[in-house]
Amino acid sequence: MKNFLWTSPSIPTFFGLGPKYRPVLHQQIFDLIYYGKGGFNWSDVYAMPVWLRVFYLKQIQKVHKEQTKQQEKANKKAKSAARRRR
Repeated sequence: MKNFLWTSPSIPTFFGLGPKYRPVLHQQIFDLIYYGKGGFNWSDVYAMPVWLRVFYLKQIQKVHKEQTKQQEKANKKAKSAARRRR
């Protein structure tokens, strides 16, 4: 049996994701599980279509930004109330 020699000038990348994408995938999995607060598990996120994973990550980011804005607003209000009491 002869060794198969790849004769195409292009690298076959259609058999799966390259090694550069793996850290991105696992970071997305971690973020959805951690910031999803129990709403996702590893196997579901791993099997999830990319577009849906990105959608949920964007939604979590929106919620986090809104919570940050609300917290800053509450801190500013508390600070001004504390100044008035002095």
